[in-house]
Amino acid sequence: MEKESDYGEFNLISTAEEHVKEEVKSVVVERFQTPVSQVEIDTLIHSQTNANTRKNTKWSLNIFNEWRKCRSKGDNDIPELQDMTAEELDYWLQRFLVELRKMNGDEYSPKSVYYIICGLMRHLKDHNIYINILEEADKRFVLTRKVLDAKMKELVSKGVGCKPKTADPVSNEDEDKLWNSGVFGFTNSTSLQYTVFFYACKLFGLRGRDEHRHLEADQFELGNDKNGYYIRYIGRNNKTFTGGLAHLKLKNKDIKHYCTNYGGQRCLYTVFKTYLDAIESGIFYRKPLQNGIRYGKQPVGINKLGNFMKEMCQQAGLVGNYTNHSGKKTCATEMYRNGQDEQSIMERTGHRSVEACRVYKIKSDEMQKQISSVLEAPISAKENSEPVCKKAKISASSPPLKDTRFNEFINTCGPVHFNNCKFTFM
Repeated sequence: MEKESDYGEFNLISTAEEHVKEEVKSVVVERFQTPVSQVEIDTLIHSQTNANTRKNTKWSLNIFNEWRKCRSKGDNDIPELQDMTAEELDYWLQRFLVELRKMNGDEYSPKSVYYIICGLMRHLKDHNIYINILEEADKRFVLTRKVLDAKMKELVSKGVGCKPKTADPVSNEDEDKLWNSGVFGFTNSTSLQYTVFFYACKLFGLRGRDEHRHLEADQFELGNDKNGYYIRYIGRNNKTFTGGLAHLKLKNKDIKHYCTNYGGQRCLYTVFKTYLDAIESGIFYRKPLQNGIRYGKQPVGINKLGNFMKEMCQQAGLVGNYTNHSGKKTCATEMYRNGQDEQSIMERTGHRSVEACRVYKIKSDEMQKQISSVLEAPISAKENSEPVCKKAKISASSPPLKDTRFNEFINTCGPVHFNNCKFTFM
C-alpha cells in the first residue's frame, strides 16, 4: 500500500495549464480595448479625414444649400442632395452650375466650380451614396458633364481665373535679407522659431499650416556619419500620405539633410539643435518667451502659425505674395533651378505625381528676361549704323572712368551716355 503524501495530491501538469490559461486571459484583457460603440467608430473615421477636405466639402454643400434655399421659393421644391434620385440630381445640378455665383455676384473660377462638384460628390459618399458624376461611363450624368465643361470654358473665355494669385518662392537674395535684417538668427526665441519654420519648409518640403501644426519634436533627429552632420526628418501622415489602405505601397518621408555649412554663422545644424534643446520634447511650435531662447508649453495658435511666412517677410521688407506655401515652393523651385532630378524633388516635397511636381518648375524673372531678349523686335539698320557718340550721353552722375583709352574715345565724340553697355579693350 502506497503511503499518502504529507503534501496531499496534486496534478502538476493540470496546475501549469491553468496558470497558462490565466496568463492568456490576463493578456487578452490588457491587449484589447473594451467594446466600442458605433459613435466611437464614426469618430475614428471622422478624425482621420483630412481637415481641409472636410472644410471644402462643407463649403461646397453650403453653397449648394444656399442656392437650393433661394431656388425653392415658389413651386420649386428641391430635395436635399442626398435624397435626390440620379435623374433629379442630373436635372438640378445643370441649373445649379449655370446659376452659380459668389455672394457678391461675381463668378467662381473654373477650378472652383470643378471643386464644388467634387465637394458635393464627397458629401454623397459620406452618406454612402457612391456616385461619380464626372465618370464618362456613367450615362446618367452626361448633360451635367456637358454643362460643367461648357461653364468652365465660358469662364476662361471671360478671363475669370486666368490670373491666379499664387505664393512666391523666396529667392536667395530675399533669404539673405531675412538673415541680415535679424528676422532669422539666434537673437531671440522668435527669430530662432522663424528660422526653424522656414528651413523646415525649404529642407523638407513641409506644407503650409496643417503639416506644421501637428509636428512633434521627436520627428527631428540630429547626428553625423561619414558624410557629415545631418538633420533627419521623419514624416507622418499628411495630404499625400495618409498611411491607409490606398497608400500601402507608399512610404512616409524620411529625409536626411546634410549641413554642408556646418560650423558656419548660418549653420542649420546649430539652428535646429538650439531650438530642439530649448523645447526638449512634445509639440514642436510653442509660444516664444522673452529673455533668451525660451518657449512655453502652450502651442502657437493655428492662425498665428498660418501667418508665419507673411509676418517674417514683412518684417524683412520683402515685396511679394508670401504665404506659408512659399516655403514648400522655395524647396521645389530651388531644386529645379539647380538641375536636380524630379525623383529627388518629389522625395523632398512629397508629391506623388510628376505633373503635380512640375507646377513648381517656374522660370525666374532673370530667365524670363533672357527669353524676352531673344524674342525682342530686331534693331533697325539705321539704329545699328548710327555712331555710338550720337546715341549716347554721359550724365553728370556717371562714375569716373579709369581707363584712359576710354576717356580719349569719349573726348573725340563729345558728351555721351551709355545705358547697360559693356566695353572690352584689348
